[in-house]
Amino acid sequence: WLLALFFAVAPAGVQAQVQLVEAGGGLQASGDAVRLSCHGSGYSFETFAVRWYRQSPGNRPEWISYISADSSNIQYAPVVEGRATSSRNNPQAKAFLELRALRPQDSAQYFCA
Repeated sequence: WLLALFFAVAPAGVQAQVQLVEAGGGLQASGDAVRLSCHGSGYSFETFAVRWYRQSPGNRPEWISYISADSSNIQYAPVVEGRATSSRNNPQAKAFLELRALRPQDSAQYFCA
């Protein structure tokens, strides 16, 4: 199986200069791992939590991970628990989501908010 993990560019706020830009993904094979990144700009990234979502065609967005501003609180949805690792680098204004042991049902569009 090949999995498609694609990204949307999701605004982090009302102002046009405030944005989150995702990178990573593409076509992956079942069992592989992928590392996704989210770069924030135009706001104080280090003061906000980051949430990761995914959406497959015809379905509602699904929350998959949360990481607090200081990384002291990290949570995962049961569907990725044990296969996902969320982290962040506040000086670089980046958050990361690593997803291992990819499954066909992981094929979706991923985005951070």
